[in-house]
Amino acid sequence: MVEHRIQWLDIARGIGIVLVVVGHAERGLMAGGIAQGEGWKLFDLGLYTFHMPLFMLLAGLNVPGSLKRGKGAFLKGKLWTIAYPYVLWSLIQGGLMIALAGVTNGQADWSTLAKIGWQPISPFWFLYALMLYMVVVALTGARAAVLLPLAAVGVVSSYWLDGESLALQVSFQAIFFVAGVLLAERIKTLSAPPIALPLVAGLWGLAFLLMPVAGDPPYLKPWTLPAAAFGILFILLLSRLLANSLVQPLLVSLGRASMTIYVLHILGTAGTRIVLNKLNLTHEPFVYLMVCVAVGVAGPWVAHQIFMRLNLLPWLGLAPLKRQ
Repeated sequence: MVEHRIQWLDIARGIGIVLVVVGHAERGLMAGGIAQGEGWKLFDLGLYTFHMPLFMLLAGLNVPGSLKRGKGAFLKGKLWTIAYPYVLWSLIQGGLMIALAGVTNGQADWSTLAKIGWQPISPFWFLYALMLYMVVVALTGARAAVLLPLAAVGVVSSYWLDGESLALQVSFQAIFFVAGVLLAERIKTLSAPPIALPLVAGLWGLAFLLMPVAGDPPYLKPWTLPAAAFGILFILLLSRLLANSLVQPLLVSLGRASMTIYVLHILGTAGTRIVLNKLNLTHEPFVYLMVCVAVGVAGPWVAHQIFMRLNLLPWLGLAPLKRQ
């Protein structure tokens, strides 16, 4: 049963990391003027409403078990697996952004690297926020009486914060991390009767349709919580149902390589977009998206296998030291 749970949660991580790559690929296409129109904007809104909250919830699942080793050991482990890769890969990606400033959509200079202590380079805000949450949990313990009020304050605060700032992300996303911490055992034993999947899909679609499109950005506001919750539940149920399917090995493998894919995928998606632009082979945004996603997932996955064979994963911040 334990192994089965681990595998289906890895499937959820595998699906989640593919959605992360899709999100950054389509945003790169929109920023580059390749993908335009209301359809792309609606797709972006629907995706960002739930895919990063899903990862926050998954990140909270192992917190109760990790805390049993003691707060000191807990924090030491998180410094290695969250803070260290945040710094290392921010410097690597930031350096490449500076070197390629005239080619990519983004603009960066050396001050970008100097500010990573308080201004994360996209997409590493996730690791920054996650480390803040881990520090809070280490100080307070996994206690609902403390974590729920803090998460509630964060959601309420998100109403007044705008601009996809770090403060907005940290405030809004906290509720999903806390849900993962407090509901860990219930989520790990989640059952998925076949009828549940279409039912939750319908509720998810309804919640999304009824969601007010207001605020900047609209997917980080309190009224998106129902759509986010049903979207997360849909992915969890789907992952549970796929646990014995033909795609299980692939999704489990992607899930276990999710950290490597997360820190490397921007290089793959952005690089592929630039090459396709230079070659001028197609002007079809959907083709761009499929190719960018394929390279953004497959390239880092191959790198993960190479790092693993060379025992480099822990030293690159992509696995705990104890696994060696």
